[in-house]
Amino acid sequence: DFCLSRGLGDVYKRQFPAIVMYHPYRKDDVGRGGLGEHYYFAERGFVSVRLDARGTGTSEGSNTDEYRPIEQQDGYDAVEWIARQPWSNGNVGMYGISYSGFTAVQVASHRPPHLKAIVPIYATDDRYTDDCHYDRGGNMRMYYDVGTYGGWMVAMNALPPIPELAGRRWAEMWKERLEHNEPYLLKWMHHQLDGPYWRNGSLRPDYGRIQVPVFLIAGWHDGYPNPMLRMYTELKVPKKLLMGPWVHSLPHNSVPGPRIDWMNEAVRFFAHWLRGEDTGIMREPPVSLYMQEYTKPERTLDMIPGRWRNDADFPAPGTRDLTLYLAGDGRLTEAQPGAAARDYDEFEYRPTVGLTNAFWSGGGVRFYLAEDQRADEAYSLTYTSPVFDSDVRILGWPKVVLHGSSSARVAVFVAKLADVAPDGVSALITEGALNGTRRTSLTDPSPMAPGEVYELSIPMAPTGWVIPKGHRLRLAVPGADFPNLWPTPERAVNRIYRNGARLSRVVLPVVGESSLPPPEFLPPPPMFSVVRGSGPPSTQQVIHDQISGTVTVTMRSSGETQLDEGLGAIASESEFRCTASSKDPAKASIVGLHKFGVKREDGIIEVAGESSIRATATDFHIVVNLRVMKNGLLFFQKQWTATEPRRLL
Repeated sequence: DFCLSRGLGDVYKRQFPAIVMYHPYRKDDVGRGGLGEHYYFAERGFVSVRLDARGTGTSEGSNTDEYRPIEQQDGYDAVEWIARQPWSNGNVGMYGISYSGFTAVQVASHRPPHLKAIVPIYATDDRYTDDCHYDRGGNMRMYYDVGTYGGWMVAMNALPPIPELAGRRWAEMWKERLEHNEPYLLKWMHHQLDGPYWRNGSLRPDYGRIQVPVFLIAGWHDGYPNPMLRMYTELKVPKKLLMGPWVHSLPHNSVPGPRIDWMNEAVRFFAHWLRGEDTGIMREPPVSLYMQEYTKPERTLDMIPGRWRNDADFPAPGTRDLTLYLAGDGRLTEAQPGAAARDYDEFEYRPTVGLTNAFWSGGGVRFYLAEDQRADEAYSLTYTSPVFDSDVRILGWPKVVLHGSSSARVAVFVAKLADVAPDGVSALITEGALNGTRRTSLTDPSPMAPGEVYELSIPMAPTGWVIPKGHRLRLAVPGADFPNLWPTPERAVNRIYRNGARLSRVVLPVVGESSLPPPEFLPPPPMFSVVRGSGPPSTQQVIHDQISGTVTVTMRSSGETQLDEGLGAIASESEFRCTASSKDPAKASIVGLHKFGVKREDGIIEVAGESSIRATATDFHIVVNLRVMKNGLLFFQKQWTATEPRRLL
């Protein structure tokens, strides 16, 4: 797809820079609703290109995994092909959210000669520690891969190409896709440890592979703030960072807001590097961040209060550490605690703790924000500071170091930092988790020796947050984060040690007010649309079974998009059911069902992909079922089954 500037006369008599969005999300039907931003760029003098990955949409071939080397090479080739076109001025940029942000980073790492700048939005530099499959502490994510992205791709990758675009090879292309595509999920479950599989497509640790200017756009409540800030600190090229309070939605329509015209900032960046225009953007402070302020926590919050700030770098100049130590009677104190008769606190691992936490934000869920933390804190160890006598501005990565032990061989230590208001409401600031078996290595884990005390450095997510005068800071330490993380299989009593030589502590990166004027952004513009969408409200529910002791999280969404150019309509439906047991932590499961319906004048093609994972104490059992119907009759069906041993998860 190409979007060309309107009102410019014969474009072949002029030359323009091009910017590319590259992903597998079917630009011509399922993803056609995102065309508006391409019109925005085209109206400002860019050729805006959307490219389907190999084996998806109407691109030829088959698709067996995300971010394959051949996919990255295709991106390289596409950049160079675009640069050779008569309408091109030879300068190409790449941009995009999530998958297309990933591909922008990946293709740039291969250094195509005509790629001159990239704008990744909500992307990663490390596919193992900072993506939707495993987390920074070596835990396996639970609801996401089956409930949203992984299960969704099983169905979407089986949809047919667009006949009007595929031409004579339409039937052959669809047949190849049905027979040779594979569920990504099987590979993700097989590779439970970091290693060569995850290094493909990961920029970390060789950041020198990127040699073009980079503008990083990130969100505090998105799933990828950690790698975006890390990339900024590591890249040695002209660079900018814009960090708002957004979830995994573009900054012009994110809920929560504030919402801004990020496209104007991208245009200014691309115009500077692809057209040689002095837009002033590279003379402005390189780092713009939103400092969040307390409000009563609510999943459906529309706007997060706070203020923008500019900084000359990140970490911000003048950042200092504020260290608070865990002490007896549930206290956080600046004074180091001395020896005590009892130098530990203990808690029982409860697999269903985590329901008030924020959902990991990588798409597929309507509302991500955390609720009042007190329901989870009731099943956690908690340590609370005295009331602060002045505002405390946290900006960067907090550190949480715990001296912990467990009665189990496999145990997770979760750390949540919260802003506690005078009325007792506890608002989540940020969190992290560490699987104790990964305490020294993500590639070679080892069981915990029951009762042995380990120093555990919990990898926390970064934040920008102002704790106001009169509020307190609270650290909560549970043993689970359901449904974000898969529960560990063994009953456990965990201990946190806090005195003498075992100084468990929280270290906050604290900054002063910035001396620079804050940034100013345009409000979100009206967006051009070529489709019409409709559908009922999404649902997010929690079901407590008081007899079985299980907790189930369910989510459902559906909608229909009317396409332009006589291409009919696309209907979609997604749901998942994620269950854990407070009585038997080994028993946990998730099932996801994702459907698409292509409605044309000759009838309906329906594609349904059902994926499930059921755990036992020793294994994960995986079943994937794909079914394709044509006008109500079975057209194609395929199943995959696999069992993977639990590798200390």
